Amino acid sequence: MMRRLLTILALLVFAPAIWAQDISNPFVESELEETTAIPGQELTLRLTVLVPTWLLKPVEFPSLELPNLRVRLTERSTTPLSRNIDGVQWSGVSRSYLLTPMVPGQFVIPPRELIVNFADPATTSPITASVMTEAIAISGLLPDGAEGLDPFIAAKSLTLAQDLSGGTADLKPGDSVTRTITATIEGGSPLVLPPLQPEVFVAGVRPYPDEPVVTETDDRGTLSGTRVETVTLMAEGGGSGAVEGIELRWFNLESGEVETASVDGFEISVSGPPATASRTREWNLPLILGALAALAIAGLLIRWLLRRLTAYLRRRQENWLASEAWAEGQLQKAIGTKDYPLTVKRLGLWLDRQPQLTQEKRAEITSALTVLGAHLYGPNPTTAPAAAWNALAKAVRASDVRLPQQAAGLPPLNPGRAV
Repeated sequence: MMRRLLTILALLVFAPAIWAQDISNPFVESELEETTAIPGQELTLRLTVLVPTWLLKPVEFPSLELPNLRVRLTERSTTPLSRNIDGVQWSGVSRSYLLTPMVPGQFVIPPRELIVNFADPATTSPITASVMTEAIAISGLLPDGAEGLDPFIAAKSLTLAQDLSGGTADLKPGDSVTRTITATIEGGSPLVLPPLQPEVFVAGVRPYPDEPVVTETDDRGTLSGTRVETVTLMAEGGGSGAVEGIELRWFNLESGEVETASVDGFEISVSGPPATASRTREWNLPLILGALAALAIAGLLIRWLLRRLTAYLRRRQENWLASEAWAEGQLQKAIGTKDYPLTVKRLGLWLDRQPQLTQEKRAEITSALTVLGAHLYGPNPTTAPAAAWNALAKAVRASDVRLPQQAAGLPPLNPGRAV
């Protein structure tokens, strides 16, 4: 009955906007059965997209993810539908989401874009439209009496079980005991369960924990699952102590009360002489000091190499900027942009770096430059033709002078005989 009332209310809210818009435009509506949930419990959100004809492609629904808000799809999350609106038969699709606030507080999902492909009502040609959802606000609210739970866990059932692989008294160095803790939750996700195994501080015993194994199941929308944690306690030397028990407080959704799941701790002892921690420290201290010294030397060496490399690259850059090849490249760029003043300036720089350039070549370049100047600054200034610029560029390239490479040394007179 409540769901029907919410559906009728949604239609009354959205119908004026639907009727007021262009009959050819698609629209989207959202429906929340509830807006407040206990953290860890789910709320159902339904997004419905309708078009005046029919869909040509599946609707591209947006992501609704937010920090500390878990979003899942139901088993049959997307279903087709049709609706008669003001005498017009609309068709579309509906998608259901399960929203789970993981912590107390308010969560606001901002408007999100949906891409809709449908047939034009007049021509049946494809149309691609973008529609926006409304902002969606939900809240995670702690029930009365559960304010002190940290972390907050709500479920219908929560149990802890402990399994020890063997005895824990009078172990010998090299022996081990495996402790396995299994938390089983019903009516909630095992993802909300915190780490279970406590730290173990027992002389002569070293813990080796495994990675937790979390398994979640979904039975028609009802979550349950387990979290299994295993730690191996390795005996290394004589000693004894206590391994703590485990308590986990949680909120029972059915009784409305805070309950406690727990397993007992146990005593563990190792026979034999105690492990010599001081000897270990004596051996480790020189190793640590040596590693620190090696790191310091490596840092100084890297710093020296970086300085040498930086100086070398700087010299290479300075030599390149002072070279004839760089000056020629800058000149050719100026010629390519047809910038006469800049060309004259860079030509002077290049000529200064070409001491072996003959007078004949200089005259050829000067002649090409004079032709350009006549076009640009003569009695009847005109735009210099591309051929004139090409002639100057060709003259510069033809005048490129490179120092001849040194001839290699003469080969040996008798290459077949050893010297």
